[in-house]
Amino acid sequence: MEVNEYRTMLQTEIDIAAETGMSNPEEEFLKKITDILKDGEEFDDFTECFYEGETKHKAKMRIDGYAMDEIDGSCSVFITDYRGIYEDDSVRTDEINSMFRKIRYFVEEAIKYKIYDDMEESSEVYEFAQILHNEIDNISKFRFYFITDAYNRQRVKNIKDDVIAGKNVELNVWDINRIFNVVTSTMQKESVEIYLSEFGMEGIPCVKGMECNNVLADIEILPLYNEDDEKTDKNNKITYSSYLASVPGQILCDLYLEYGSRLLEGNVRSFLSVKGKVNKSIQNTIKNYPDMFFAYNNGIAATATEIDTKMTENGLVITRIKDLQIVNGGQTTASIANAVLTAKKGEKVKLDNLRVPMKISILEYYVSEKIIPKISEYSNSQNKVDASDFFSNHPFHIRMEDYSRKTPAPAVNGNQYQQYWYYERTRGQYNQGKMKLTVGEVNQYKLRYPENQVIKMVELAKYMEIYAGAPDKVSKGKQAIVKAFAEKIKVQWMKSDEEFDVYYFKRVVAIAIIYKNADRIIKNSDDYRNGERNSYKANVIAYMMSIIFEYVQKNEKGRSIDFMRIWSTQNIYPELEKQIRVLWPEVYDFITSVDRSTQNVTEWCKKKECWERAKKRRWTILSEFLDSLSDAKNRKKDVVSNKNLENEIDNLKMIIGAGASYWRKVLEWGDTRNLLYDVEKEALKSIIALYTTGVMPSERQQREILRAREKLIREGMRI
Repeated sequence: MEVNEYRTMLQTEIDIAAETGMSNPEEEFLKKITDILKDGEEFDDFTECFYEGETKHKAKMRIDGYAMDEIDGSCSVFITDYRGIYEDDSVRTDEINSMFRKIRYFVEEAIKYKIYDDMEESSEVYEFAQILHNEIDNISKFRFYFITDAYNRQRVKNIKDDVIAGKNVELNVWDINRIFNVVTSTMQKESVEIYLSEFGMEGIPCVKGMECNNVLADIEILPLYNEDDEKTDKNNKITYSSYLASVPGQILCDLYLEYGSRLLEGNVRSFLSVKGKVNKSIQNTIKNYPDMFFAYNNGIAATATEIDTKMTENGLVITRIKDLQIVNGGQTTASIANAVLTAKKGEKVKLDNLRVPMKISILEYYVSEKIIPKISEYSNSQNKVDASDFFSNHPFHIRMEDYSRKTPAPAVNGNQYQQYWYYERTRGQYNQGKMKLTVGEVNQYKLRYPENQVIKMVELAKYMEIYAGAPDKVSKGKQAIVKAFAEKIKVQWMKSDEEFDVYYFKRVVAIAIIYKNADRIIKNSDDYRNGERNSYKANVIAYMMSIIFEYVQKNEKGRSIDFMRIWSTQNIYPELEKQIRVLWPEVYDFITSVDRSTQNVTEWCKKKECWERAKKRRWTILSEFLDSLSDAKNRKKDVVSNKNLENEIDNLKMIIGAGASYWRKVLEWGDTRNLLYDVEKEALKSIIALYTTGVMPSERQQREILRAREKLIREGMRI
């Protein structure tokens, strides 16, 4: 797929989403692209807050949202320019500069003045303006994002700006080309390329530790698409090299201040803190004994996909690093930068003689995503990271992914084709599936797996944490949600994996349907549209759903929301919809009530005290909703069909995992001996074609493939 085709497809999807969701295209575009950038780990938790106004000097200011990074202390602010299908497809330099000025004026005005006094107190922009005014000292730098569906004809993506209130400002232009490149990349994460000369040094001193070709690794690597056979059948063999380096503390500090938590492998971000015994020791060594840091510190483990080295009179040095990821030792890295940022006025943190040991492994790009969590898991760590947090390859997720590909949703609204709920176990799976196809095939793909029926790993965790009664944890954001959920799944799975059956998957889907409908109900309500209750929607939904689930589990023993009714109709039923309409305004008023112990509503929702108060409160629970509850024992009816489904899933995994080269050899062996019927040949050709087209063989073809293989084995095939 070319970028122009992607642009047209994206614009069509945005317009359809706006029409069906009764919103405007600009909002849908912002949501879509920020989701993509969150997947690409540009930032974590994004907050929409549309604001347009004037400064005291009548300059126009505007923002569309923000994101605070608790790890590196940066503040990202967003503005969009959605053109749509019929508008000009290029954005000019003066238009880009104009957009960045609007963000700048807002930030400067919020820092200088209490502009939140003129804003609705129960709004996200009120809270953001308060943060800028009251907590500017805690912000390390600003990142301004200009996002557009037009083409940026300038070559520069990031523009270095000057400062605001003593904080550096980085300007990022995300046009349709840059968005397309991230969506189509294997890791769905934009490359970071570091030239050490730009940081004032020749290179990082190093020695080569190891170089290995085609060595066994304890990971499963599925064959790659669009490659010849010699390259695709990697099995579980990888090639890598490793270097041992001595990194100057100033360079490590500068890299962290420049790129922030984007350098940190996602699974370990939530473990960083400037608190705790270990970190205090690191801080003490940095400030008082920098020359001893190399001896005292365990160092960092990192990965990259490429490096350049050169020999100097002082030995080998690394001059360029591509896709640097610190997979162990993020605490060390953040602590060095934090020591500089938090130094008291007049205090000098000397990093001249501070050196940090580093092991850097250079991995082939296609295995990076699977190897990096392994390195994180197996490396010695100063702050212990539990294995349950390296999570996307856990058997639980693999099983959910299998169910999602083999469990068709009931046909509704007169549909004559089968649709599925697509579970995205690893980052970018769904988009990668589309990018391999022609425009015509994309339409078939989207019919089979509609975009509004994609469930990401963090979303599954969010839904089940809401169901388990943890809206306070859900309000803390992605890292906290996944960590909490991972710990529970690890314990439950070790006891027994039987509860994670097809009913569990259908219940996940049913909860997703409830969540999406709650979002729709709130957005379309008069209170939301007229601005009376139009903030904190995600917090309201999480608390409202948890209140419903908690009430039923506590007071209606042996009964539950009728999840199978929701699954069968692919929609919520009237009694549940009425309950949502009645309850959500009560929840909004509760989280924004003046008697809350924390002024910031978003922070209040994260506190256990907020949830404890919610559980004690008397809520309006409708009798007709309670009458609609089902007998929880009905789920047993699904267990029988579950066993058959699991057998089909095992077969599918074997078929796909064998690889194109294997099935080509099977076809050749059987064909040359005239042992195959035409229908069997066509079925085998369909599985070979999967690795170039991405089109899955039908269930009938899958059965033919297995039968043909068994027959040929009986005839003496030993492939």
